[in-house]
Amino acid sequence: MTGVFAGTFSHSLDGKGRAIIPASFREKLGSNFTMALNSSIEALALYPQEKWESVNEQLGRVRDTDEEGMDYLRYIMANAQTEMEMDAQGRVLLPANLREAIGLSRELTFVGMRDHIEIWDTAAFVEKTRKARENFAALRRHVNETY
Repeated sequence: MTGVFAGTFSHSLDGKGRAIIPASFREKLGSNFTMALNSSIEALALYPQEKWESVNEQLGRVRDTDEEGMDYLRYIMANAQTEMEMDAQGRVLLPANLREAIGLSRELTFVGMRDHIEIWDTAAFVEKTRKARENFAALRRHVNETY
């Protein structure tokens, strides 16, 4: 993968549950990628293969004796689809179970998140953005103090 994913793009889900990956994201995403729930389980995440390998390596550190960790791991892995591909028109099928898990309607917003892409229900993304704008000073302070 070269470059970073950035920006937002609006699209609609077609009648077969497919979405068009924004053209500027396609090459960076690659021909084989993973779709999973994002870390807050509010959106879907599309991971290029090398990023998913990194995520999977981190998840692999969870010990079998860590019940809470295993519950988290189980939920993430049960809701991940590996070896996803786009068709010739740049469309990808969003599995029904993942659409239902985040309450995805027909209107979608793709969000570039540096090393992966998030797919949000547009209404949920608008609300998330509104809250972030209202709390922007506190969010900036958190990032500056934490990182």
